[in-house]
Amino acid sequence: MNISLVAPSSSSVDVLMKLIEELFAYEALPKKIEQTNHAVNQLLSNPELGQAWLIEVEHEGEKIIAGHIIVSYSFSLEHGGRVGLIDQFYLKPDWRQQGIGTELIPQIEHQIAQSGIHALSLEVNIGNAGARSFYERHDFVPRRQFCMMTKVITPTEVPLNIAS
Repeated sequence: MNISLVAPSSSSVDVLMKLIEELFAYEALPKKIEQTNHAVNQLLSNPELGQAWLIEVEHEGEKIIAGHIIVSYSFSLEHGGRVGLIDQFYLKPDWRQQGIGTELIPQIEHQIAQSGIHALSLEVNIGNAGARSFYERHDFVPRRQFCMMTKVITPTEVPLNIAS
């Protein structure tokens, strides 16, 4: 089985969107189709924001899209520069537990290192012991003293107090 990371083309964006939709359903995340479409278009149009790949598996002479990975970029003083965040790593259920993730982690690391990334982070559901164990086997270290927190920002009018 040959496994490759393939950048989505304009003709495969619909495949990527379908995979993202499957991930949202699997994780019971709220569907925000318009917001997600906009974000995917932004990412694909601005490589400085991160990278998206389709996971292509060559199996019995046939190339099959088995999932996708999205890594977004940020900046960290702690890590000395640009860092990556695995925002999504999704494999269709039929392709799980077959060594695909194990083969892909080094490929992802190689790809993002070429983009000047110094560290790679990800978020795992605290109750997903299988995923946590998988990432720990690949040298991801839990930051037990930290709790990732999120606040959704809604654009609002804020009065500006400008002193001259």
